[in-house]
Amino acid sequence: MESKLPAPHPDKDKAANPMAANPMNANPMNAALGRPDEGDDRGLQKYFAKKSPDPASGAFASKFTVHAGTVGRSLAGAEAAEEFSKLLDNWGWEPTGVYLHVPFCQNRCLYCGFAGRGPRPDLLDRYADALAGEIKFLASRLPADPGPVRTVYFGGGTPTVLSPAQLEKITSSLQKYLPLANDLEMTLEGRVGDLSPEKVAGFLGCGINRFSLGVQSFNGKIRKSLGRHNEGTEAARLLGNLIKPQKAAVIIDLIYGLPGQTVEDFLADVRLADQIGVDGLDTYQLNTFPGGELEKAVQNGRLDPPAPLAEQGKYYLAAFDLLKDLRWRDLSLSHYARDTRERNIYNPWAKTRGTCLAVGAGAGGFLADHATYRLPDAENYLDNAEKGLFAPDFVTSPDGRETATRLIVGQVERGWLRLEELFALPDVSRENVELLCRDYAGAGLVEISGDRLDLTPAGRFWGVNITQALVTAATDKAAR
Repeated sequence: MESKLPAPHPDKDKAANPMAANPMNANPMNAALGRPDEGDDRGLQKYFAKKSPDPASGAFASKFTVHAGTVGRSLAGAEAAEEFSKLLDNWGWEPTGVYLHVPFCQNRCLYCGFAGRGPRPDLLDRYADALAGEIKFLASRLPADPGPVRTVYFGGGTPTVLSPAQLEKITSSLQKYLPLANDLEMTLEGRVGDLSPEKVAGFLGCGINRFSLGVQSFNGKIRKSLGRHNEGTEAARLLGNLIKPQKAAVIIDLIYGLPGQTVEDFLADVRLADQIGVDGLDTYQLNTFPGGELEKAVQNGRLDPPAPLAEQGKYYLAAFDLLKDLRWRDLSLSHYARDTRERNIYNPWAKTRGTCLAVGAGAGGFLADHATYRLPDAENYLDNAEKGLFAPDFVTSPDGRETATRLIVGQVERGWLRLEELFALPDVSRENVELLCRDYAGAGLVEISGDRLDLTPAGRFWGVNITQALVTAATDKAAR
């Protein structure tokens, strides 16, 4: 259950989706992408790192944003629908992804910031029909020579609440109407507890070849305190059963900084994941929301406070070192692969704003450099879908910085940046970028060799700050 801008998602981070935490009448695309200290007139100095003997703990006082990037002008309602129709009319050949959102959950965990509601079988049947209908609608607007669909991602919410029959309605529509690539990655997010042998067999029969599961922790005491219903030992057993046939990649999320969790507790989760044999692993930092259930539980004394930001770097570094010792490959700043079964196509696709069709309530995507987002109101979505109306609620137009932003986000997410490749782009401020690079090198966050910048382990922990700062330095004239 990876990190996601809506279409992103995910990514998510998974346990802390800023999209769902925003008011229903606000465009969450704008809230997710920002700069620190708006109104601060210190220019790039507000992005400088503090020199510290422990840069993972002391380089910055806070995270600048949840998802690094830039924003443009947003349209809503009828204007968004009109703009979306124009985008579909001018859609050219290009490889594509599809993100499908399932905004239903069996229960709401305390740390979760995603919008979700309890599923009813009749509602799920209607929802599956609506998703299939939206896929058919989008296919009717395909260009004459469409590019292949490389990645399909069912996010949520908890898509494993669907039955195999309901999922089959949707995947049949994908297979019938869209040009799926031969090497398609089709991911289903969900809970381990939903995966009975019968459901697993059914999901595999629908074409699912990758499961992304929100374990978060195997520690029974921690799981119970956060509202997870099954024990860690049961989760481990179910995961083992899913992995044993080797019919799909199995990816799990683990969260660090949870209330009552020590660094050693987190490392024990990582070791157990390695022993079970999962193919991929995400290590996510806990984020809390003002007024959220986790914050309320801490304020009421029902839970210990989570690890402060200054301590969370220790969890990240410890897991990074352990996974390196266990010979896992890091595919991004937070995502690791044991073997070649895990390809991780969707996450970088979403973060670098590759073309991605958004399907369902709460889904977001990107088309021709425009971001699209639909509010997570399932009933409203169903009412519109049954009338054949599938426009997003918001469309955010590009602001001219997309090429540089995609390059920075895509490369830094993998732990490095080719500086000369960035400087070759028009309107990029070399002076500003070099100024930040010198500052971050002096703070122990990056190392520079020739034209290549590499993040240190501490820099990887602060990757979102470094990414946002570099994007702003390279592209924002107000910061110059």
